[in-house]
This record gives sequence, structure tokens and C-alpha cells, in this order.
Amino acid sequence: MTKHIIKGIYAITPDWQDTQNLLLKTDEILSAGVAVLQYRNKLANNTLKLEQAKRLINLCAHYHVPLIINDDVELCKILNADGIHLGKDDNNIEEVRYSINNDIIVGISCYNSMERVKEMLNKDCDYIAVGACFPTTTKPQAPHASTDFVSMVVDVAEKPVVAIGGITLHNCESVAQTRVNAIAMINTLYSSVDVDKVINNINTILRKYEK
Repeated sequence: MTKHIIKGIYAITPDWQDTQNLLLKTDEILSAGVAVLQYRNKLANNTLKLEQAKRLINLCAHYHVPLIINDDVELCKILNADGIHLGKDDNNIEEVRYSINNDIIVGISCYNSMERVKEMLNKDCDYIAVGACFPTTTKPQAPHASTDFVSMVVDVAEKPVVAIGGITLHNCESVAQTRVNAIAMINTLYSSVDVDKVINNINTILRKYEK
């Protein structure tokens, strides 16, 4: 199931405080054809995160798109969200599955570490994320993962691989050529004045190289 879900454009929300603007733009993005939405807001307090995530999970249900929560196990549990994405300093996978439920989608950041990739491929996660593929304003200090590295990960991974970090319409083809399962995007989607056109163009590129 998750192999089909984690495929295509993996949208991630920006750190917007204005919930209405966030919902309006996310509605545009979901209707244009993304495969997954991750709720991530590093600037929001717990009250705002709960408010935004509650609204987003309803929006995602309308479009039949899974909602994945970044890092926050408690928020994921409250919402009964479809999945959670974990970084290197977050709870381990077994604890998360026990705490929420065994069927939840669990994604893991592996950055640019092949050692971590191999370790996580032997864990009970559903997909791994690698990057940053290009410089990114969201995480300026993020480790760099070249497209050659992404390609090596795709070659060894039996689980879906998501590429992340600075990916745009103009550079996504070089990432798509690695035959990665999905590409994650924030600013390319949320800053676009014509998101429908951008998403259609990106999906066309991804389909050229899909496994």
C-alpha cells in the first residue's frame, strides 16, 4: 500500500502562521495532484499546530491524500493521522508504532548517510528520505546529498525513497532521473503563482522516469 502512496510529489507545508492562507494554498496544491502532504510548522506553538493540522486532515480526506505529521507523535496520535516523519533525534520506530498504531506510515530522514540508509532499511519504516539535494532556505545547514548519492540509495533500497531539499521545477529532472519514488517540495509549491501548471509539469517529468 505505502509503495503506491509514497510516489510522485510529496508536498510539505511551510512555517505559515496564517491558517487561512495555509488552507487556501494547500487546497490548490491538493487539487492539482500531489501524492502526500506532510504537516510541518517549526514556528507554530502547540495550539496553532493542533488547529492547523485538524483543518488539514479534513482537507486531505476530501482529496484522498494521506497526511503525515512531522516529528510530533502526540499530534499524530490525537488526529489519528495517516503517518509520521521522524528525524535522527526523534523517537524510535518501534516506540512510535506501539504508541500510535502498527499500521501508521513511518518515514525516516537519512540525510546523506549511506550507513543510516542501510540501518533504516532493516527497520520497520515505510520509506526513507534523503537530501538536501540542492541548497535550501528551509534548512540552510542541511547536509548535501548529490543526485549520484540518491541514485545509489535507490539502487539498494527495497522501500520507497523520497528526495528532498531545494528541488524546483527547473532542477527536478536531474533528481527524477535517479528513479526516486517521490520528490518533496515546500517553496516550489507554496510560493508558486500558478501551482496547477507547476505540479502538472513536475508530474509529467516524474512519469518519464518512474519505475
